[in-house]
Amino acid sequence: MIAAIVLTAQILLTPCTLDGVSGPTRCGTYRVWENRETKRGRQIDLSIIVLEALSTPRKRESLFLLAGGPGDAPSFNASFFSRVFAGVRQTRDLVLVDLRGTGKSNPLTCPELTRPNPEGSLDENILSVTAVQSCLARLEKTADLRQYTTEIAVDDLDEVRAALGYNQINLYGTSYGSRVAQVYMRRYPSSLRTVSMKGIVPPSLASPETHARAGEEAWQRLVKRCQSNEQCARNFPTPDADLRTLLKRLEPATVLAMPGSQNATTKIRVTSGLFAEVFRFFLYSPENEVRGLKLLRDIVHDEKPGLIENVLGGRAILGGERLAAGFFLSVSCTEDVPYLPKEIAPLVDGTFGGDYRLRQQLNACAIWPSGKVSGQHRKPTKSAIPTLILSGEFDPVTPPSGGEEVLRGLTRGLHVVIKNNGHPIGSAEQCIGNLIGAFVDKGSVIGLDYSCASKIPEVQFQ
Repeated sequence: MIAAIVLTAQILLTPCTLDGVSGPTRCGTYRVWENRETKRGRQIDLSIIVLEALSTPRKRESLFLLAGGPGDAPSFNASFFSRVFAGVRQTRDLVLVDLRGTGKSNPLTCPELTRPNPEGSLDENILSVTAVQSCLARLEKTADLRQYTTEIAVDDLDEVRAALGYNQINLYGTSYGSRVAQVYMRRYPSSLRTVSMKGIVPPSLASPETHARAGEEAWQRLVKRCQSNEQCARNFPTPDADLRTLLKRLEPATVLAMPGSQNATTKIRVTSGLFAEVFRFFLYSPENEVRGLKLLRDIVHDEKPGLIENVLGGRAILGGERLAAGFFLSVSCTEDVPYLPKEIAPLVDGTFGGDYRLRQQLNACAIWPSGKVSGQHRKPTKSAIPTLILSGEFDPVTPPSGGEEVLRGLTRGLHVVIKNNGHPIGSAEQCIGNLIGAFVDKGSVIGLDYSCASKIPEVQFQ
């Protein structure tokens, strides 16, 4: 009891108000060493938000929430999490800790990635080497970029758990957050009561190793579903041909201009690779797949605008405040890119995306510092912690096969595939929230009712 009081005193949480979040909420920070090994030099303040349980008695084991990316942060998703896990919050705290380098925890953002050059132009690279070099030079003045890896972030997270006075916690991670969750399971198994994951990144995956192939397979599944649906076939009769036509039209590159404020014009060099990467994101969810089909039809057949707006938006993802590109690169250049196959042609041949995304990260990591990983990196996750694994049926980036791989090492695990679902939670929000809530309440997958996963309705092709 005395030890818990002393630890809790290390964190001062005060009442705070967040957009879209009702009920008692406390916010604060917890300071850790940037270099946890030497415990010298720079320190980092980690952002902490606690959405307090809404009723009493409050159950002791809270639910810690992890975001994806790498580079996203729970604090940006507070309203979403409070809605999806409203059932859990009735009796348990929801705890949102921004990992080092993300959100409000010394964020390693790279706005240089979205800034036009002095002539007002943007090139075709989401990870422009010139912009990456500029971001690197700036961030290195205030951060040791080798210290921003998953294992180090997990060590922070468990320290925060202890400092908050929780003996054990329940943990939820989505996308990259599932990698964080698995590392946590390996490093601090006694700290975890249950683990839930959505969109599984298996230890064997070196992202973006499978992006092109998985994207092509997701696209072909969509084309087939469209052809077998009367309404879709009528509205979008030639989707695959439309995509190939547009990609061919963008070879060689096309320079497009978009008027901006104060008579300024932004020019962007659009290549087939850039558009293909932007289009791949439309396949992340069934809801956006329909938007992608409409975009192709409008551009190829009706000559409606939309190309430049979508390309600009897609190119800006890594350069915004929401996703910390510096953290993304520190993780990628340490944990993924060094483990990519030397020969990448077999990974991309015959795909609409080609080698664009792989080349972007390879080129960026050629100049970005890399940290260290332990001997456990890329080894199978073996655990007896009760674990619920959720995969979207149509997920093009973390398909159900990743969930099956991780399940093999879990003696108390369950893998549920959500019908008509993609990478994000999307229209399965109520089912997934209730399912995880029931699992956390039981503390076991035995007898868990997951029938709602097979009842998610198909998105209409309108």
